[in-house]
Amino acid sequence: MRMNSFSKLTFLFATCAAAAAVSGGCSSDDGNASGGNGISGGSGGSGNNGGTSNGGSGNNGGTAGGSNGGDSFGGSSFIDSGTNGGSGGSGIDPDSGCATNTQTGDRVPANMLFVIDRSGSMNCNPPPTQTSAQCENAPQKQNQSLNSKWEDTRIALEAALDQLQMQPNVGVGVNMFPRNDVCDVSGTPNIPVSTLDSTQLSGIKAFFGTVDPAGRTPLAGATILSYNHLLQQLQSGNLEGNKFVVLITDGFETCAPTELAKLVGTDVPNAYNLLNIRTFVIGAPGSEGARSLLSQIAKAGGTANSPTCVADPNGSADVGDCHFDLTNVSSPTDFANQLSKALSDISGTVLTCEFDVPQAQGGGEVDRDKVNVTVTPQGGSAVNLQQDNADCDTAADGWQYNADKSKIILCGSACDTAKAEGSAVQIVLGCPSDIK
Repeated sequence: MRMNSFSKLTFLFATCAAAAAVSGGCSSDDGNASGGNGISGGSGGSGNNGGTSNGGSGNNGGTAGGSNGGDSFGGSSFIDSGTNGGSGGSGIDPDSGCATNTQTGDRVPANMLFVIDRSGSMNCNPPPTQTSAQCENAPQKQNQSLNSKWEDTRIALEAALDQLQMQPNVGVGVNMFPRNDVCDVSGTPNIPVSTLDSTQLSGIKAFFGTVDPAGRTPLAGATILSYNHLLQQLQSGNLEGNKFVVLITDGFETCAPTELAKLVGTDVPNAYNLLNIRTFVIGAPGSEGARSLLSQIAKAGGTANSPTCVADPNGSADVGDCHFDLTNVSSPTDFANQLSKALSDISGTVLTCEFDVPQAQGGGEVDRDKVNVTVTPQGGSAVNLQQDNADCDTAADGWQYNADKSKIILCGSACDTAKAEGSAVQIVLGCPSDIK
């Protein structure tokens, strides 16, 4: 799906009964729109905190008329059956006599769609060589011997992808905005999300070499259509595991600012709560006036950097600290260093600590009260983990089930050890539980 200089965007998630269907055209403000066919429901994605979401049916809106030639975008309906919770068994020595079966844990895949701003201002040198105000007046490099913001972004992205490529079960795609003209956006990524093997990595790097910054900043449209792409992949069964959008921008929405309230209030939180799509946000120099917006997106997208960070929709536009704010750079190399660190932090979060509970020997049902976990660092000895049902993000240090006990989640230092290169996680079946 493509969207040119849009006048109205809608990406709605309505909670409904299991057999319900939602239909009807979606039109632009001027009424010059024709309805389209809805996205059929089917199975939804993995719900937040281990729940599941079943698809309803949506309506893909038609092309809008008017001077802007914009498109309307229809929505889809979902059932959110995700619940918080976690109970069950815990760890024990896998070498003890009770163990009937020990299996290597299968890491849940992590899929990342990078949504990257290539607007004209990315041509500029980062501050202090070129201030944001100077860049707005003349969006081109002031010092040709130094990197532009896009060149630094490309270098940092490629280095981060080199590291991610060494990890198992990581998928990456790229969606640049704008596309061919000032406010052109598309729901079809430049590089579709696929396993980050050597072929995918080479393809992404080759594509980056063709990017030429130009145009304005259709942030809302690019983000919404990226969610829709992940939704379509989810419904077609082409995308398993956890899903992440990584939004990188150096500016504020300049194509459809009237869509921002819905983006923050509806689209981003519903993508997170109903589809388990988390949204990271990196604000490059030039996004000073969008700090509030970008922090609201990060907070609604489940990636706020602290529980007490500021993302006030009624506050000043330049105040917000829930996202990765790289606007306060002190030297030409500072932006590159801060961006590399932000991407490293995101990569560390994205690398999943979720593992599927394997079947018992012979394919029988697993007794969830007799499932235990060990983690073995590279070159080290196996460490028996206890089940710990405290909050995984803040207090737990061990393992816990997700809501339906289909996955095991590692928390705290156990997660850090499991993420290290060469580590192995084993699921021990048939041992009485040892709960912390």
